[in-house]
Amino acid sequence: MVQLNAKNRQHLRKSMTKKLRNEGRIPAVVYGKNVGNQNVSVEEGEMIRLFRSDGRNAVIQMKVENNKPYSVMAHDIQFDRLKDEIVHIDFLEIDMKTEIDAVVPVVLTGESAGEKEGGVVQHQFNELNVRSLPANIPSNIEVDVSALNIGDSLKVRDLKANADYEILDDEDEVIVSVTPPTLEEPEAESEEDAEPEVIEEKGKDDGNNEE
Repeated sequence: MVQLNAKNRQHLRKSMTKKLRNEGRIPAVVYGKNVGNQNVSVEEGEMIRLFRSDGRNAVIQMKVENNKPYSVMAHDIQFDRLKDEIVHIDFLEIDMKTEIDAVVPVVLTGESAGEKEGGVVQHQFNELNVRSLPANIPSNIEVDVSALNIGDSLKVRDLKANADYEILDDEDEVIVSVTPPTLEEPEAESEEDAEPEVIEEKGKDDGNNEE
């Protein structure tokens, strides 16, 4: 379980929020049965390192200043797509003995047999919804596509059962498929490239008429 220090955030004005971001901190809120609803801030660099090393579903031991630490997970992460940065995080207090629902990214592994023949791998389902004890939530779910030929697909039902978590998505959802290569249609002949049409003039002597 990773450790994270947070600071109380007393002032919620936009000017103070902007000041926090300029200081390299992310505004956040922590809520749950025992912690109530607390406005806090966390260090941006620390959060980025945490997500990269442990994933977004990491169980975090958060300590807000001098208070007793408690277990949380990042429940909602808001991004500024233009600046490519985190602007706000909702942390949810969790009970390590109670199952929770989480969204887990799907990672494709291997090179499909169909792709080697020119097929196109279509990754149609990028995330799966799972239910599990917090400690058993995977950082990602790997799907091996090496056995897929052109025209094949792999659905949720095809994934191996895992004792650590339950997949909640419809078993008929297609995760990945391999489609035939797109063939380029031959270009239509333009008028400029077409052979000129020969038109014979009526009444013109072709040299074979006898007098």
